[in-house]
Amino acid sequence: MDLGVSGRVGADGLLCYRPSVLFQKKEMVLMRFLFLVFLSWVLLTPAVGGYAQGSPATSEDTQTYPGVSELGTRFAQLTGSAERTSVEAVELANIAGPLAEVDALALKISEIRGRVAERGEPDTWYVDTVTQFKVQFDVARKKLSAIQEDVAGRQKKLTEFRTVLKKDRQFWSRWALALKEQGEQFSEAVFLQADERLKTLEGVLQSTAAELVLLQERGSLLEQVVLAEVDRFSGALEQLRKATFRKNDFSFFSYGYFVQFNMQLWTEVQEGIRSALTIDLDLMWGNAWAYILFFLLLIMLPLNISRYRTRFTGSDEWAFVLDRPWAAGSFVSAVLVVTILPVVPPLVGFSLIVIGIIGATRLATVLISNRRQRRLLVFAAMIMVVTSALRFISLPQPLFRLFIAIFVLLLIPVLCRLIYWSKRDPEIVHQTFFRVLLRFGTVAFCLSLAGQVAGYVNFSIWLFRAVFETGMIVLFVIMGLRLGNGFIDFVLSRHRIRRHSFFEKYRKEAASRLERLFGIIVYFYALLHLLPVWRVFDSSSEVWVALSRAELMVGPNHITMQMVLLGIAALYGASQISWLLQTVCETQIFYRESVDRGVLDAIKRLIHYGVILVGVLVALSVLGMNLQHFVVILGALGVGIGFGLQDIVNNFLSGIILLFERPIKVGDGILVDGEYGTVKYIGLRSTIVETLDQSELIVPNAQMISQKVTNWTLSTRRVRVVIAVGVAYGSPVDDVLQILTEVSTAHPDVLTDPAPSPIFVAFGASSLDFELRVWIGNIDGRPRIKSELLQRIDARFRDADIQIPFPQRDLHLRSVDADIVADIRTSRS
Repeated sequence: MDLGVSGRVGADGLLCYRPSVLFQKKEMVLMRFLFLVFLSWVLLTPAVGGYAQGSPATSEDTQTYPGVSELGTRFAQLTGSAERTSVEAVELANIAGPLAEVDALALKISEIRGRVAERGEPDTWYVDTVTQFKVQFDVARKKLSAIQEDVAGRQKKLTEFRTVLKKDRQFWSRWALALKEQGEQFSEAVFLQADERLKTLEGVLQSTAAELVLLQERGSLLEQVVLAEVDRFSGALEQLRKATFRKNDFSFFSYGYFVQFNMQLWTEVQEGIRSALTIDLDLMWGNAWAYILFFLLLIMLPLNISRYRTRFTGSDEWAFVLDRPWAAGSFVSAVLVVTILPVVPPLVGFSLIVIGIIGATRLATVLISNRRQRRLLVFAAMIMVVTSALRFISLPQPLFRLFIAIFVLLLIPVLCRLIYWSKRDPEIVHQTFFRVLLRFGTVAFCLSLAGQVAGYVNFSIWLFRAVFETGMIVLFVIMGLRLGNGFIDFVLSRHRIRRHSFFEKYRKEAASRLERLFGIIVYFYALLHLLPVWRVFDSSSEVWVALSRAELMVGPNHITMQMVLLGIAALYGASQISWLLQTVCETQIFYRESVDRGVLDAIKRLIHYGVILVGVLVALSVLGMNLQHFVVILGALGVGIGFGLQDIVNNFLSGIILLFERPIKVGDGILVDGEYGTVKYIGLRSTIVETLDQSELIVPNAQMISQKVTNWTLSTRRVRVVIAVGVAYGSPVDDVLQILTEVSTAHPDVLTDPAPSPIFVAFGASSLDFELRVWIGNIDGRPRIKSELLQRIDARFRDADIQIPFPQRDLHLRSVDADIVADIRTSRS
């Protein structure tokens, strides 16, 4: 055993040590010990960085007060701690920044409320306008909540200081009493100074508390105002949603509708334009980073696409982006900025919408090859731009109704014509989904026109916009999927990635799984935006909030939709992790070790079961199930097993035995139920065996364990082939044996060790019976090799004039009818 010292064997046979080496070893051990002591001291010694850390922590019941000798040290510590706490308290009382932010929010909220007062009650506004003001109040509420949380944190810190202050005052007063009781001589002036320091600190803390209360009160008052406005606009949105299917204006054929066209209408148009063009400089300046990001993306993204276009030419999914780089840059930039901005000013929002629609339309025209479809897309984009502009300037409702009616009257014949041509155009005759969208749009526009004529204005406008916005969402989904799938294909096709053994073998499957995951994300994101379009929810954030709050009572447990989604995500993630671990084990860990295929399949199957089990446990824990529920479930399973699940459990345990003992493994050639086949899959319940005619036998695992199964390839794939041969009586036996030997040794697939063995077996009924016994290296070639040997044996027997007999029988008739004999003789004559 190596003891960490160096030595040699002396002349007397004893072990002698070199003193210098031994000293170095001891010095090294000592240095390590000192380092550990120093490290422990650093980690375990509390840092003296604040007032709370420098105070006594001994319980009052077991308090042991120090002597007079420590009075100076304790006073110095108290002085330093009090000074540090005073500095921190002054910093806590510095509320100039939060107070200025509250004042700015108060001014901002006052301006917003002023604009609201100019427009009147929000119950009569457009839904977009109400939502926009509600979002502004929501942002102000979140900022005020953040300020209140900051104040609460400061007050908590201040409470900790006060608690420690109280303990220190008690400590110093009781310490003085303890010294008096002990009859010690000490300076009372030190205790008076300590008490004075603590009183001064208490005053600082009280001043800080007063400042924080002032900030908290002002923030709370403003927050109440904001919450009232949020509730007001939420109620307005709810009222507008309920009024969607109610008549809320005059019909086109009533006198009241035409009376609305007066000079006041033109004044409202001018006021709407003026209000729309008003720029909120504070909001613009606060979001300056987003606008800088937009312009950087708008310029850099097209330039980079044009620069590296040749690298993406191999991806067909990105062809539409490569052809229109500036359209792609404008579309991506607009969508990204609209997504990340919490509040978008009206003018900026309208500009981004126009840029995004134009970019998306130009990109989509590359994807669409049919001329009529491209024209329909451009026309729809124009309508969306014009509609957004009219809503941006808050066009008065009588004029906006007239605009909707005119455009719908133009669109309905166009859609009907396209439906007619889509059935006859060979380019789009197979596009059933496109015809379904056309029919859906036609019906929706007819209903919208009827709603405008009858006075159901909210219903008509909502339906008109919902159709176009749904079409744009569908278009965004298609382009997003193509962009994402093209990016995945581009990344996985790079030479640096493809040269790895994992991607070399599983690149297509990895791409398929990533594309499937990306598709789930895109469709879920589209659903979050599609539900608000059809007025199921007010916004996409409310969709997520509603999904997370929806719950189902299962006994005493509350299972929310968020828990269900997380559980599904855990199961899906477990399945993907299982596949990843299995493939990594196969291509990276056991690739160079030449591990047996059966061992590899067993390890992969156990990894799969283990990861899936962990995923199930995580999913159940996310759903709120504890250990008691698992015990109940296991008890129920025990009862079920006892009554009707014996076969299932038996097959499952047999499958585990097959994986561990491996009497059969994937790729083995076995004989089961008298039929030969190859094992293709060993599952949890059954094993799949492919026969020679490529039919599949599904054999329960219990049958593989309990019944007799012949495994031709358990230890080796080498197998013996026996060919039976019969020759006519009188044939030379030596020649026959010689021919069989030559034919077998001449075949390239016949093994020389063991050597071929021709044997004279028996005297048959009509032949001399021989057997040719040869060994081949792979059982898969058994039918072919046997056929080739038979062909060569037949050819050699023909050359040697050796006949292969067939069975013959001699019939002896003991009695025959006389008429039959006469007929035979007549026929012969």
